[in-house]
Amino acid sequence: MSKELFEAIEKHELERLTTLLAGGADPNELKAGWPNWLPVHAAVEELEYGGPVEALVLLLRHGARVDGLGSDRTATALLMAIFRRQPEAVRMLLAVGADPNFRGSEGDSPLRACVEVGDHAMAAMLLRCGATRTLDEAGGLNTMTALGLAASRLDVPMLELLLQAGAEPEALDADSRTARECLPPREPYNQEAWDAAAALLASRSRA
Repeated sequence: MSKELFEAIEKHELERLTTLLAGGADPNELKAGWPNWLPVHAAVEELEYGGPVEALVLLLRHGARVDGLGSDRTATALLMAIFRRQPEAVRMLLAVGADPNFRGSEGDSPLRACVEVGDHAMAAMLLRCGATRTLDEAGGLNTMTALGLAASRLDVPMLELLLQAGAEPEALDADSRTARECLPPREPYNQEAWDAAAALLASRSRA
């Protein structure tokens, strides 16, 4: 029944999905073949293609594990929803207990993913939901902490948000860099933002 379940999700067939789940289809059975993920991952993926968020609602109501992982253990549905900029799905997943401190096999975390896409509102929501254990952790392809990543982007509002949440300016990333050492070169086109970011990090380092 797994094949039919994934087909219903991918074809945006809510009635068929409802019938399959009511008939005992397993909402936690991995998809056979690539991508070897769960129905909740497929539901989040389909949101980018006009899929209904109700598919995610139905899966969760029928017992889908909110933090379930595919065979590669790369991402939960929450992390996928953040990378795909799906705030409604993010709010829904957090509301039913998704782990805001998840760390994937590639070192990604929900908070760093929000910083990477510059989504301040989503980052604030994650922090309100307890995303503090990964606040000073380094990881992902850039090997930075959330604060270092915000510094590298000269994202001053994000720096303020993270520092207010308790991020440590002197925390080292995987390459032994502080957030200040992740600042890009100071150039004429970015000097105002660079000065603001450097001043903010310096003031919190002395505090």
